[in-house]
This record gives sequence, structure tokens and C-alpha cells, in this order.
Amino acid sequence: MRDPEKIRNYLLASMALILGMPLYSQTEKQLVPSDLRQQTIVTEPVTLRKGFFRIGTIANYRVADRYFDSNRTREYYLASVWSTKSVYNLALQYGITDRLEAEIVTEYMYNRTKSQSVEITPGTNASTTVTNKQVGFGIGDTRINMKYQFFPETKYKISLTGILNATFPTGKKNPSNVKSATQYDLPVGDGAYAMSGEIYARTILYPYSFTAYLTYSYNFEGSKKIEATDPKESNFRLGNRIQTGASANVHLNEWIVLANEISFYHDGEGWIRKGSTVTIPQSWAAVYVPNLVFQVKRFRLGESVSIPLLGKNVPADPLFIMTVQYVF
Repeated sequence: MRDPEKIRNYLLASMALILGMPLYSQTEKQLVPSDLRQQTIVTEPVTLRKGFFRIGTIANYRVADRYFDSNRTREYYLASVWSTKSVYNLALQYGITDRLEAEIVTEYMYNRTKSQSVEITPGTNASTTVTNKQVGFGIGDTRINMKYQFFPETKYKISLTGILNATFPTGKKNPSNVKSATQYDLPVGDGAYAMSGEIYARTILYPYSFTAYLTYSYNFEGSKKIEATDPKESNFRLGNRIQTGASANVHLNEWIVLANEISFYHDGEGWIRKGSTVTIPQSWAAVYVPNLVFQVKRFRLGESVSIPLLGKNVPADPLFIMTVQYVF
């Protein structure tokens, strides 16, 4: 027969081990300071934590091939014109407090347009194909963003964040190196100031997160040369934009997130004052954006495609986007 004292000690030790296991497991799930910089787009706060710094670049590329016309029909551009556009953004973000973030974004733009025309020589009627190439590259416009969490996720199931954006026309707005109406260097800036305000909501139901936003952008009046050979600049104003969208994001595993976003934007009517006033027509588009985001410790890589589904007076070609970010 076993010693009752030994049995009692054995049971007490077993109970202490069993009761201690949940406590140990709970401690392991707590985030240490280094882990806070390694969270994914699902689990990280909407704004950077105080003292955190993020540097990133967003590159996008589009080939101009098709567009939605005024009847919302997908059409091809003129066969004799072919163009590409690449934009490389450099974004610097800093957490002033856990609820307030500042961001500055500058961009490097590369535009290229190629056109062909047939010229007939008088007298001989010989035809010659003339190819014109226009290239524009350089630093584009600059944006400053401020984000503030009105309702942080630490206290509420749904966070609500306000975003204020200001755009400064730092990029070259006029054509340069003008040789003729078809031979010149393209501009890389819009030539006008702009302001926008956004309301952004998010909730996390791990491994999912859901977001929704509403943005209104106001464009100020500016001036630039509308055509390369214009002797002077013309005043213009782009239409204001309203944009809304929603996304659903899910963890495929601990370091890969699949995001799906549907958005809609509408640009109001603008104008160009060149002698008489010319109207810039309204435009709109519905867009679907699938996005795959890889999180490797502090390093983040995102790959997405912006696909226009429907639209009016807007490009109909997909926009390819790559994002690279690192948190310090």
C-alpha cells in the first residue's frame, strides 16, 4: 500500500502544474516591445505608436491602352498613341502619440508617350512615318498627412480615425525643352494646391479585419501651360473628388494577409480658362483592388492590382502597385 503522504504530494504537484499551464500560455501571447513593430495590417493600430518611425515606398505602373468613354463604354485609345506612367512614392511616417501620426509623401514620376503619324511629301506623294517620343521624369507633388484616432481600438470595438491631407505643387507643371507641338518633355506636377479630409473606420475580429472610409478632396485654382507651345499659362481648376470604399482582410497564416477592397470615386466638373472657358467633364469609376501583404518581422511587402470595373471618362487599364515598408 502506498504512503498516503506521497500520494498527497503527488496530487498537489499535479494540480499546480495543470493550473499553471493556462497562466504560462497567457503570458506567451503578450507582445513584447519588439513584437509591436512586427504586426500585420490586420493587427497593428491605425496610427503608429508613439516614437515609432516607418519608411516606405509605393511604386505603381500603368500602360494606357483602353478607357471608359462618356457612355461608360470601354474603348481603345488611338492606335497611333501609346503611353506608360510610373510613380514611385517615398513615404515617411512618425507616431507623435499613440493616437496622432504625421506623414510626408513625395514622389518621383516617369511618363512616356509615343505617337506615330504619316506625312506625305508634295509632288512625289511619298509617305513617311514620323515617330514622336515624349518623356517626363522628376520629383512630383508633395503631400502632408495628419491622422488622429478619435475612438481608439483599445477602448472601442470599432476605431474611428480622421485624416487631413494637404497637397503642394512641388513638381514641374509645364512642358520643357519644347521643340514643337509634338516634341517636348512632359510635366510631372499638377500645378495646383489641394486639401482633403477623410473618416476611416476599422474593426478587428481576428483573423479578420474590416475597414470603411469616406474622403472628400477640394482642388484649388492653379495655372499652367495646357499645350506645349502656349506662350503663357492658363488658369484651371480640377473638379472636387468624393471617394468611398470598404475592405475585408484575412490572415492566411501568421505572416500573410489577403485584402480585398471595393471603392468608388467621383470627380466633379472642372474648367480651363484659355481665352474662353472650357469645361472638364465629370468622371467616375468603380474599382476592385485585391492585395497580398507579406510581413517578415519589421519588413512588409505588398502586391496589389487596381482593376477598374465600371467608369466614365477615366482609364480602363489595371494599375499595378507594389509597397515596401520598414518600421524602426
